[in-house]
Amino acid sequence: MSRRRQRVEELLRREMAQMLLRGELRDPRLQPASAVSVTGVSVSPDLSVATIYVDVLTEALRLESVLAALRAGGGAIRRKLGERVQLRRTPELRFHHDDSIERGNRVEAILTELRDAGELDPEAKADAKAGAAKAELDAAKAEAEPSDAGPEL
Repeated sequence: MSRRRQRVEELLRREMAQMLLRGELRDPRLQPASAVSVTGVSVSPDLSVATIYVDVLTEALRLESVLAALRAGGGAIRRKLGERVQLRRTPELRFHHDDSIERGNRVEAILTELRDAGELDPEAKADAKAGAAKAELDAAKAEAEPSDAGPEL
């Protein structure tokens, strides 16, 4: 990824988060604004499209209504961003839910469940691998050692 693209992504993420935090987007579906978090921005290689990833931090807001509000106000948000950032062309905005936190929580829950069930013991697996590696090494050494019987005919 180019350095310019990274800078544009960070700039858009920061400005979008500030707009939400300051309550500049007047849609009631986005209130309280502090409950909507911009988790990331991905910009296309030609900088024409920006995908903005958001997450809702409280149960008070429904994700579907937040995404609907952001998508409905996309033109106004794009205009406001264009006024705040110095880009030749403000990218088209697309809003998506960032479910990486939920996926991480699910993975953590699965690992905890396996650890509690005794199926995930890193030390036991490491010991088993070390034992298997040692046995394999011993077998390789035994094959490589010359036999006392002399050469086979």
